[in-house]
Parts: sequence; structure tokens; C-alpha cells
Amino acid sequence: MPWSDLRTFQIHYADRVGENYFVCPSSPTVAGHKWWYFPRMVMDEALLLKQWDSSGGIAQGENVDNLHSTFTVHSAIVDPTCPVDAPARESIEVRLAVIWGNE
Repeated sequence: MPWSDLRTFQIHYADRVGENYFVCPSSPTVAGHKWWYFPRMVMDEALLLKQWDSSGGIAQGENVDNLHSTFTVHSAIVDPTCPVDAPARESIEVRLAVIWGNE
């Protein structure tokens, strides 16, 4: 995803100010965003998303598009194939840190 398609916004907490990103629609001059959808996941499957990578381009202060990603852009949708009487979806968010040695 091109850096130009991200917008930074601040999150104000009681003890600090954090940052996050909005994704803008794809620019008409570049290839569109690629999104994946997993409609048939079952209870014993998990989807892992990269929360933050300190060696990614944004973390390194590089506003360029060719370095490996700092995080995974993700979103939610209204699934038009979902039956109106389907039970509410439940999910659990778990965050963990994975630390590798020096590369």
C-alpha cells in the first residue's frame, strides 16, 4: 500500500498521546489496494495480523513504499452473504511480543 494512502491520527489517552492510521481510497494513478476476506473460518482457526514491526519502513521513519511493512492494515465489512438470523460474531484479541536476535 502506498504511504500516500495512509493518514495519521492521534489517540488521546489519560497518560499519553498515541498514533494510528486511516486508509484512504486508492489513488486513481496507482494500483488499487489488495484486500483478503476469510468467510469460511471455523472455531479452531486463527488469523494473525502484524501489529507493529520496529524494523518496518514507517517505524524507521521512512515514508517510502518499498520497505517491508511496519503493520497490517485491517478493517471490517458488512457481509452481504450473512443470514439475518445468524448468531453474533465473537472474536478475541490477543497481543504478544515476538523478539528476534539482531539480524
